[in-house]
Amino acid sequence: MGNRLVLAIFAASLVSISSRPASAQFLRPESAGNAHGFASLQPFTPSEDPAFIARKNTPLSLASTNPASGGGTQLDLVGNFGGNILDSFRGDNIYLHLTAAASTFLLVAGGIDYDVEHYFNSNPDIGNYGKAVFITGQYLPFIVGGSLLMYAGASENKEVLGASFAVIQASIIELMYNTALKAITGRPGPDWRHNSDMESLSKTFRFGFLRGGVFWGWPSGHTAATMAVVSALTNYYPNSTWLKVAGFSLVAYTMFAVSSVNRGGMHWFSDAVAAALMSYAIGSTVGKYYRSVYNRIASQEAAAIVNGTLSPSTTPMSIGFSFNF
Repeated sequence: MGNRLVLAIFAASLVSISSRPASAQFLRPESAGNAHGFASLQPFTPSEDPAFIARKNTPLSLASTNPASGGGTQLDLVGNFGGNILDSFRGDNIYLHLTAAASTFLLVAGGIDYDVEHYFNSNPDIGNYGKAVFITGQYLPFIVGGSLLMYAGASENKEVLGASFAVIQASIIELMYNTALKAITGRPGPDWRHNSDMESLSKTFRFGFLRGGVFWGWPSGHTAATMAVVSALTNYYPNSTWLKVAGFSLVAYTMFAVSSVNRGGMHWFSDAVAAALMSYAIGSTVGKYYRSVYNRIASQEAAAIVNGTLSPSTTPMSIGFSFNF
């Protein structure tokens, strides 16, 4: 969890992504109307297909505005940041948070947390299959968000840029929320090395402020980080079946791993369940927001190209990063 705090620094360092100005005009409609009353267009070549141009070859920037829209549509890393936080708790999302709390109560009161920990403590070899979570759970936002951002810059692809922003922003919000919950619930982890009465420990919460630190406890940070990335991407690409299968399989693996590694000494099972539910509310909200923004950009730019009012850049894009601390 501690290493994931670097995510905030990583996001803050992305001060600017800039591109060269547009330099090439596409063929404009002829001024005279045709027999049907519509302006006739000269044919596009395959490389001039409007959908392809709107998605790839238009200028790419951190705050990317469409000239034809009057600057009202933007892809921005912190776009609607406060609104996305609030929306993560509105409507049906509030039920995910309430269900997370209720599930924890039921799993704790029913002794399931203790039973799961006791099983993995008695079968330590099973936990060996979960050790990859120390990489996937901690570094997934960096790996996925960073890779998408670099690919977007290399391919000048605004759709991928929106996906990278969705992953990064969802991960930042999740980290803030997860840290706050750990700070006020103070739940000790299943530390079987220093506690003999694990059943009582499984039912312990130390409500207050920083009574249990922010690196361990309820909910699971590794599960929350994984779900934030997966839910952001699956809602940004809602028609991608393979992404849903692979993504939610990774979430399931993470929940198993944090409950089983170190002989069940990393997290209680309810920590993982609550994290998955709450983080889905966050990731899905952010993913849907960036998808709606990109859809508006693509629609408006395609219309502008057809109308002959947009001049996409054909020169290579340059990306600059400045780090200010």
